[in-house]
This record gives sequence, C-alpha cells and structure tokens, in this order.
Amino acid sequence: MLTIKNGEFVDELDRAINLRGINLGGSSKIPSNYSSTTNWQDSKTTTFVNRPFPVSEAPLHFRRIRACGYTIIRFIITWEAIEHAGPGMYDYEYIQYVKTILQIANEYKLQIYIDPHQDVWSRWTGGDGAPLWTLEKVGFDITNFRGCEAAICQETYGQGHSTAEQRNKEKKSLPKMIWPTNYFKLGAATMFTLFWAGERFAPNFTVDSDDGNYSKKVNIQTYLQQHYINAIAELLKHLNGLENIVGVGTMNEPSAGYINVDNLSKGFGQSGAASSGAGSKELKYGLAPTPFQGMCLGEGYAQLVGDYSNGIMQHVFGKPDHWISVDPMGKKAWKTESNGCIWKQAGVWQTNTKTNQPELLRPDYFAHVDFGTECYIPFAKEYANTMRSVWTSKTQELLIFVELPPLEFSSTPFPEISSSVLSSAVNATHWYDGVTLFTRSFKSHFSVNTHNHRPVFGYKNILKMHVSQLGEIKQLGKKKMDNAPTLIGETGIPYDMIEKLGTKMIRRKSKSIINFRDSSSQQLAAMNHTMICLEKNLLSFTLWNYTSDHSNNAGDVWNGEDLSIYSEDHKCGLDNTDPCYIYDGLRAARAFVRPYAQCITGTPVVNEFDMNKGEFQLIYRVNGIKYKVPSEIFVPKLWCSKKGAMKVSVSDGKFEVEENEDWYTVKHWHSSAVEDTVKIKLLQ
Repeated sequence: MLTIKNGEFVDELDRAINLRGINLGGSSKIPSNYSSTTNWQDSKTTTFVNRPFPVSEAPLHFRRIRACGYTIIRFIITWEAIEHAGPGMYDYEYIQYVKTILQIANEYKLQIYIDPHQDVWSRWTGGDGAPLWTLEKVGFDITNFRGCEAAICQETYGQGHSTAEQRNKEKKSLPKMIWPTNYFKLGAATMFTLFWAGERFAPNFTVDSDDGNYSKKVNIQTYLQQHYINAIAELLKHLNGLENIVGVGTMNEPSAGYINVDNLSKGFGQSGAASSGAGSKELKYGLAPTPFQGMCLGEGYAQLVGDYSNGIMQHVFGKPDHWISVDPMGKKAWKTESNGCIWKQAGVWQTNTKTNQPELLRPDYFAHVDFGTECYIPFAKEYANTMRSVWTSKTQELLIFVELPPLEFSSTPFPEISSSVLSSAVNATHWYDGVTLFTRSFKSHFSVNTHNHRPVFGYKNILKMHVSQLGEIKQLGKKKMDNAPTLIGETGIPYDMIEKLGTKMIRRKSKSIINFRDSSSQQLAAMNHTMICLEKNLLSFTLWNYTSDHSNNAGDVWNGEDLSIYSEDHKCGLDNTDPCYIYDGLRAARAFVRPYAQCITGTPVVNEFDMNKGEFQLIYRVNGIKYKVPSEIFVPKLWCSKKGAMKVSVSDGKFEVEENEDWYTVKHWHSSAVEDTVKIKLLQ
C-alpha cells in the first residue's frame, strides 16, 4: 500500500518511501502490428497487444527491472490503444492483455501507475495518443497535412517544403527531436484547443452525442473529453482487484494549443511574454509558421514561412536561416465535406472579398486565458472523480499523478491545485537536461540555462543549476499543491551520443561485474549526473524509459528517439547461469543501478551514492515514531556480487544484510539517537 503523509510517500508501516522506477515502455506509443509498409491510416486493424512486450517475455523483463532497484512502473498506455476502432468501441483484447501483464508485475512486487500517454496529440500529428477518428470528427483531412505544413510525421517526411526536405528528397528519416515542433502546427494546436476550450473558442461547433439520443448535440470539447475520460475509466474498471495499482496520470504533458497566445500573427508567445527569444517557449526547428499562417496554409493559401535550424541564427539573432514560399497547391487540411477552417468559422479570420487573400480579424482571440486554472483543473477534477468512481479497492486509494511538461518547455504557469479540488495528488512534473537532450551530447563543463538562455560554465555551476531546477519542481508540490509529494514522471538521457560503440557491456576477467569499455563515456557521465541531481533533492522518479524491442537501428521505435536503458543490441551474450546475466543489455548501468534507501524509519536528510568512489550514505532523523521495522537499503549485485564485498558502518543501532537473488537488502534498526547515519563502502 502506498499513501501520502506530510508531503511524503509512506508505506503501510509508516516508513518514508523513496520511489524509483521506470517508464514502460518507449514503443508502447505505436501499435504492435505497425510497420513502415502498413497503411498508417488504417485504424480499424490496429492492435497494441504485446506493447510493451509479449506475456511470455514479461517475467524476465520484470525481474531485470526489479534487479535495477525499481519498485514502481509508469505504465504507458494510449487513448488510441483502447478506442482506436471508433467512438465507444473499446479493444477488450488489449484491456485483458494489460491486466495480464500487470498481474505478472505484481508477482515481482512492482507497483504501477497508469500513464495515459500522448505527444503532440496523435500519430497523425507527429506523435501518439489520440485515435484517428478524433481528427476526422473535427473535419481534418490528414492526407493533406504535410502539403499544408499542418503536421510533420515520419510517414510523410520528405513531402514538405522545408529546405532540408527539398535538398534531401531521398532521405526520408525524420530529423532528431523535430517532432515537438508539431505542438506549434495547425493539427495539434487545433485539437488541443478544442479539447480544452472548445466551448469558449468554438461555441457553435457541436456534434451528435453518443449517448443514444441522436437529436442531442454537444460541444466538441465535451465530446472529446468525455470519450477520453470514459476510455481510461474503462481500462481502470477492468484492472480492479490488482493490488499493485497505486494511481493514474491525468494526461502526459498536456499542451494548451492556441490558448493564451497573445498575437496570432507573431508566433506562439503567451500573453505577458515575448513572442520569440528567451521569453518564448516556442520550439522552432524547420518550417515554423505563425498560428495565423498555419490557419491560412490549412485553407490552401500560400505563405512566406521562416525555416529554422538549431544554430546561431535562431538562438543568438532570433531569426530564421531562410524564408520559404510555402504553396499548398490547392490542397487543404480540411475535408471538402466539412465547413473548412474552424477558426475561420469562429470569426478569427476571413478571406478579404477584394483581394481574395486571408485577413486576420482577431489576433488576440485566444489571449488572456489561464490554461492551468481555467482549463486543466476543471478537467482534472472531473477525470479524478470518474476514475475513483470505478476504482473499488478498499486498501489502496487511487493517487492522481499531475504530469505537466518540463518547466523550460511549458508555455503556461503551474496552476494552484488545492487538495480540496484534487485530493491525494502527486506532482509528477518532468525534467530533462534540455541541452543534452537536444544536442545529444553531454558536456560537463559547458551548458545553457534553458530558463533564461544564458551560458553556464564549469561543472559545479552546471550541477548547481540542475539541482536548483529540480528543487523548483519539488517546491511546486509543496507550495502549489498543498504539500503534495513529487515524483519526477520522466527524466533520462539520449543514448545516441558519440562513443555509441563504446557503451556495450563487457565482463572484467578478474571480477564478477559488468563494466563499460570507457568509464568516461558520455552516457555514463550524463546518467550519473542526472542521478546525482535527483538524489540531492531526495526525489522519487521514473526514468524514461525501458523499451524491450530497442535496437541500434530503430532506437525506441518512435520518432527516432533513443533513451531506453535497455537494448537487445547491447547484450554481450552472458549465459543465464552467469550472476550478471540479468544486467545484460542495460546501457550505462553502473550509473542508474545503484544503492539507495528504499524505506526509511524517519525523515531522510541524505540518500546518495558516489559512483566514482563506490560509497553510499544514508542520513535520517528520527521522527518520534516507534518503529518495529527497519530502514531498508537496496544494494545491487551489479556493484557487489558477494556479501563480503561490502563494508557497512552505522552511527547507532544495529544492522543486518539479507541476500536476494539479484540484490542485497541492508536493514538498519536505529536506537535512541536523534539522527542516524548508515554508510556502505563497496569494495569491488
């Protein structure tokens, strides 16, 4: 059982819990029967069964995850996986598959929180999440998205107007990390705006209700939200009885779309912030039409659009590398049988009858709206009430994980979420070292502060900056969510850095441990840096991610990402009788498979591991509770293959070491001291 007390996670024995876990998995964003040769517009035959892996493979993967010291899984599902066939048509084969997988996870004592995942709305707008029929419902014609620059997808890359596409027509590979730019394109921006605020910004856009009363009309916002909520509730209802389900997320990194955009002709800058430069959170990479230009292109009007690279022109001068004339050549992003652009119908813009050219009427149409307070919180409250209404567990209250975007990429302020509005909530905001993520290179002596775009020199300053950023996220839970605990829902590193070939694990001949050929590899250093920053803030987290079918060629099997801690291609072929067999395939393992205190009979002060010295330290204050149980410290056999290879010292009380199949548990009982220290030196 997992509960919340005084801003901390606690177990049924009232011990403070440091939750460490993994996102499972990266390829769960796309169907298991997807391939580059299949018809990606065919949603009827789609299946997500075997995402994240076949049932037969589950025991080995779950054992490996537990051997890493992880006790919680952020389990990735999508709205599309449940309701891909059509409105109200649920995939019960997939739902049963998920239940079976999570039952096996329970056998390995892995707690689960369900993550309804999305990135830039859907696969057809460059990401994952929503079913195809949601786009069709609003009148979109996805076959013309690329020609109208309404979305950029792997399947259609090469058909657009950008300089890179025109120069390399034969090269169809989607550029790394270009997919987030879809948040600022017509397709995704329109869908999110309608989902969160259709009643406000498209009040006349109504559709037939699905409740059997075909004469009843509902606003598109109500329609989309109800289908989303009902689909997740349908899954959760079938998971009743699983003791390891501890919570559910509301939505992964929800986007505000056009909401609060200050001026539609100047970019996605928010009201009260800059439209470009350090004050703007708009990501520009490739063609970056303004919101108004995106609407015009969607109706077939040619536009002169800025084409950006991640170079000096954008980040120093705030200008595009090129200006490109984008002509849809008669194509429109809207179906011919629809009424055309929703925002034109709403009076945002019109076609000038004299010039026959588009004319912006209301540049501030979406401005001055607090997305978090006015849009997200009312939805989250209804969502949480519905989830808890179908959840019947009498032992585990359903925790609600608020999974907002990383602060450096969030375009809207973090809202005030009181416990009276959203009880038993968890701050699950995400954090990445943005410079390493986008450049795919870890530089220990130079970085950029992604909050103010200023350079940072020296490792001590970089560490201080990142520790501070995570500390700010933790404070959001305390100050903005009525002292809610924080679990960083996503964090991790890109593994497709240089030295890629140097990261495959090998065995040291003289010692039973897996190591890396190059202990100074960027991956190892970057992951260790991330872990240090998390530990300095005593944070719980779930790393992104574990992809069972990762390969060097396909990465995480989604948009060219390569963040999986595991890869079949990185195995060194250990036999299953080898004591290090379970770690085979892990990448930069020594950085994230590390000792830490999982359960603490007091208030933690320090819970840190020094990877370079092989030293762990736990300091905690006695909180007045008389515990009959010990604090428990996880020590992986990756670091300590034999019990005699660790030296344990305590400042007070007694300890014992318990051996498990893949790890040791150091148990410490404190006595009368106010503050206790446990140190573990790994001699191997």
